Amino acid sequence: MGATRIYHVTHIENLGRILGAGALLADAGDPPATPAVDVAAPAAREYRRSATVPDADATVAEYVPFLLSTDAHVWDAIRTGTPDPRLAAEAVERAAADHVILVSSVAAAAGARRETDGEVVVSATDAAVGGAELAADWTAVSRAIVRLTLADEGEGLRTGELLVRGSVPLERIALIAVSNDRVRDRVRAALQAVGAKTRVAVYPPWFLGSGD
Repeated sequence: MGATRIYHVTHIENLGRILGAGALLADAGDPPATPAVDVAAPAAREYRRSATVPDADATVAEYVPFLLSTDAHVWDAIRTGTPDPRLAAEAVERAAADHVILVSSVAAAAGARRETDGEVVVSATDAAVGGAELAADWTAVSRAIVRLTLADEGEGLRTGELLVRGSVPLERIALIAVSNDRVRDRVRAALQAVGAKTRVAVYPPWFLGSGD
């Protein structure tokens, strides 16, 4: 289960701030994320700032969100240009190729924090949706990921979300996936500028919509 891959999608214009911070930061973290290009709908972002995580004394916005599949529904909405209430209107008008995918694993992103309840959380749906069931202790998180992996030929992974409280250091990111050579070269130059050695790979299938 710990080897299960997780994915953080962001617009390439946000990468510089991520590299400058040396980490992926939560929207309501300390310090907070300040994306240059915000893909989230304002209403969705505000709701995540008010939706609480049980037994963690925190809101969903205090966590860095990861998808559990490169075919997650919210990412596919961007890839296909399909309106989604979680996304800003402009987000589905931009090319999928203008985004990058930061790849980690459950174990790497969690690190030692798995020993503290509420530091790593899994939801079978968008964690801010009313009624979402959140697994917030490591045993429950592990079981939830296994359950989502086995559900409906991957459908569970396409809807699920993993949250890591506060921040995820860049060294815990194994790979940055991009859509083409031009973006790869731009990302490599940005990494070199800050002395980071994260691997960059061109993987076009992750940037194609479900109908392509």
